[in-house]
Amino acid sequence: MCGRYYLNFDNLISEGYKTEDTFVYETSFNITPQSRVPIVIDSNIKIATWGFFPDWIKKQKNSKPLFNTRWESIREKRTFQSAYKKNRCLVPISGWYEWKTENDEKNPYYFYTDEPVVYAAGLYWNRTSGDVEFSIITQEAYGDLANVHNRTPLLLNNENKNNWLSDGDIDNLYREITESRKKIVDFHRVSKAVNNPKNKNSSLINKYTEVPF
Repeated sequence: MCGRYYLNFDNLISEGYKTEDTFVYETSFNITPQSRVPIVIDSNIKIATWGFFPDWIKKQKNSKPLFNTRWESIREKRTFQSAYKKNRCLVPISGWYEWKTENDEKNPYYFYTDEPVVYAAGLYWNRTSGDVEFSIITQEAYGDLANVHNRTPLLLNNENKNNWLSDGDIDNLYREITESRKKIVDFHRVSKAVNNPKNKNSSLINKYTEVPF
């Protein structure tokens, strides 16, 4: 699962993607579902809402948007089939958070690579309101990542990133991405201040250290 992440917008702009004149976004170190954030569609940066809210979910009690999509079942789930075929996007990420239960409490960890911005595979939906909603695709965690959480964002390398936005054969695309080399990801524990969505400052990604008594 990926339910919180961070994006350095200045680093994204330096990647050379096109933006609209009305584009406005302020860097946040604590992006939560239903936030409006940048994604890449057809090599253009657009503001979209994190979380797909189909009508059938809205009718359910205490419903929540679908902010993650499982890679392993993306071709079989009717909710995602059409978007996988036609509406694929890139979700720029500078780092993300996961929680691990330790000594009967959940502690947050921050995950990152040596790149200022990486791109997770995503799906998007154009709503009749004119809004765009998106979901981040996740895969089974690999290596040491699985020691914290069993899911992780599906990060794309440069070749896969371009193919993901292309009109190529989706079965070949699925195989290529599944078999591609995984990115090296580091992580460390951080403060529980990230638990509060109102906290959005840069200190959230600092490594946690025990306070001596």
